[in-house]
Amino acid sequence: MKTPWIAAALAVGLAAGTAGAQEVKKSWTDTLTWKGDVRYRFQSTDEEGKEEQPRLRNRFRARLSLDAKVNEDVKAGVRIVTNAGEPITDHVTMSGSFDDKPARIDRAFLDWKVAEGLNLAAGKMAQPWIAVSDLVFSADMNPEGVVARAKLGLDEGADLIASAGYWVVQERATAGETSFVSAQAALQLKPAEQTSVVFGASLFAFDGVEGEQLLFDEAKSFGNTTRKVGAGDAAYLVYGTGFTVVEGFARVEFNAGLPVAIGGQYAVNTEADRDDTAFLGEIRLGKASAPRSWEVGYQYRELEKDSVLGVFAENTDTGNGTNVRAHIPYVRYAVSKNFDIKLQYAIAEKGLNNGTDLNTFKADFTVGF
Repeated sequence: MKTPWIAAALAVGLAAGTAGAQEVKKSWTDTLTWKGDVRYRFQSTDEEGKEEQPRLRNRFRARLSLDAKVNEDVKAGVRIVTNAGEPITDHVTMSGSFDDKPARIDRAFLDWKVAEGLNLAAGKMAQPWIAVSDLVFSADMNPEGVVARAKLGLDEGADLIASAGYWVVQERATAGETSFVSAQAALQLKPAEQTSVVFGASLFAFDGVEGEQLLFDEAKSFGNTTRKVGAGDAAYLVYGTGFTVVEGFARVEFNAGLPVAIGGQYAVNTEADRDDTAFLGEIRLGKASAPRSWEVGYQYRELEKDSVLGVFAENTDTGNGTNVRAHIPYVRYAVSKNFDIKLQYAIAEKGLNNGTDLNTFKADFTVGF
């Protein structure tokens, strides 16, 4: 009489053991995460003094990333984007008789969790420091180097966040490289539900800039002071000053019947003799996250000539990274899940003294997956 019960128990045990084994044995694909986005942009740029204005362009951007969890402490990632070889934008213009557009690697990194609250990362990666906005560096700039990041819980709802890194900008076979070190400390607070505050300071100290040939585009400084070296056909432009940029930043988010975010940045280049200051302030009302939700925002920015390194500062709205001021209002609408529309109009002055007007309208249609 006991035999059927014993057999049943063995069968249940065997099934449970088999299920457990199947749960333990996972496919290598379970450690991978794919994600990406595609954007279509219509852009109109009207610059004072230039012929055939406004310039109308249809542009697009595509990004595809693969992140891998190597083990409990190590992860790695790679991202491929459309890019024409520019350091701060992945948008390419529809042109060229339907030719194939270039794709490049804009991230390739590994991240090692050394201890609880301490990570080391190396490679080409997303900006590892807190950036409440894009005053010092364009949001699309992905630095290359090594960085240590730490997060320390001070109290419930309070964290101290710090990072320090070394970044290679330009390696040279016959001369010293251009590089910079970064250091940042910030306090992140959540004093109440739906309320957060972050504030802190950063240091970006560049080496091998002053007296060196211009980065990325040898004919364009993106607003920075230059001087000419050599004569005739052998002449070339070099940077007129070095850059050690000290930044302060703050942002507060709260709910006042609708989500509100207010932020600002202030930066000074301690190596410049003059034209050394930049500041930015912005506000956002609402948040376009859930389907059929809205947000409206406004940003004001002003950057003197040598406040930050112009080649890495946002310039797609102003024509230059520095020596500009701009009013930038926008509205974004989440049409459905992972699909939003953003309309933005930048009213800029290119050149703080006797500058030219430059107005840029952008309509972005973005899907994520």
